[in-house]
Amino acid sequence: MSDGSIISALRDWMMQEALPFWVERGVDRRFGGVVESLTLDASGDAGAGFKRARVACRQIYAFSHGELLGYGPAAAAADHAYHGLIAQFWGGAETGWLRRVSPQGAPIDATPDLYDYAFVLFALGWRYKLRRDAATLALAHQTLDLIEAWFPHPFGAGFHAALPGVLPREQNPHMHLTEAALVLAETSGEARFFKLADDVVGLFKTRIVKPDTGVLAEFFDDDWRAIEGERGRHVEPGHQFEWAWILAQHQRLTGADHREIVATLVAFAETHGVDPQTHITYNAVRDDGAPIDRGSRTWPNTERVKGWIGHAELNGASAWPQIETSLQVLMERYLAPAPRGCWIDAFDAQGRPAVNSIPASTLYHVFLAFAEALRFAEARS
Repeated sequence: MSDGSIISALRDWMMQEALPFWVERGVDRRFGGVVESLTLDASGDAGAGFKRARVACRQIYAFSHGELLGYGPAAAAADHAYHGLIAQFWGGAETGWLRRVSPQGAPIDATPDLYDYAFVLFALGWRYKLRRDAATLALAHQTLDLIEAWFPHPFGAGFHAALPGVLPREQNPHMHLTEAALVLAETSGEARFFKLADDVVGLFKTRIVKPDTGVLAEFFDDDWRAIEGERGRHVEPGHQFEWAWILAQHQRLTGADHREIVATLVAFAETHGVDPQTHITYNAVRDDGAPIDRGSRTWPNTERVKGWIGHAELNGASAWPQIETSLQVLMERYLAPAPRGCWIDAFDAQGRPAVNSIPASTLYHVFLAFAEALRFAEARS
């Protein structure tokens, strides 16, 4: 597939397949909000028995971005998802954001979860980018107020992953918190969001990642040391690529120099986390590069696209071969066998589908990666 044809295929999938499908079928018009997952034939709700805040937030992002890219019908879906998020998941300043509700919108789990709060901020950032309304920005500030009041870790920099705080500590919610802060910083221009991004990026570079090797553990003790045992050696190549892209966005907005660590993150993930024959990105490897899980969900492959884009834009790396192979993997393996606008979200190490539903949450990963690929390709032309 030529460069032009693969870019055309991405655009067609986004605008003619995914957005029309999810605007129509991903919105819950009976109970409000968005659907959690669909059956594998996309004929109806998969019956998860719950809705998660993070999924609502990811759909707000996708619909908002879709409208900004020119798909007009996504605007109403973005509004519906936004109002559903508030109606079903916002418990007010005393309760904060719920983690899960029933399919009908009744509270199930009110655990304060930093991952969810990060995606709330991310959704509000994209909502504000679309609507520029004061109420959305005010809710973002109120959400950050709760993060700063409830989540700080007493024995080390950064935040608890959830409350009450338990070990191990996790890097993943910090990653998404940075992603969200950068969207709000760029969109609002407010110093508070820049500071949040700067603080977490500083924590990442000084405490979380090993800058000499690019190894990024997932689970830590109170003082940001990888926990003992095999779990402490668990590395997800997708997160290495994802951080590389986020750091590139931070450098673009702030001028901080992340060129070396981005190159190191991408090098480790590419060397140890990508199958050289199939070009799929593994779910997990060990900190010495040995594969732990040669299966592959959709999202590590989308993050390889974004990570190489970040590396190219910061370091001038020749990235299109890696970007193109992951785009082809995504189109041919994950998207083409699924109903139009949908995906087979996971395959095992033997390349067999390993799912029983279509999770709505995956749209965020694919749509953002494809949008970045379109932007990058346009800049190259």
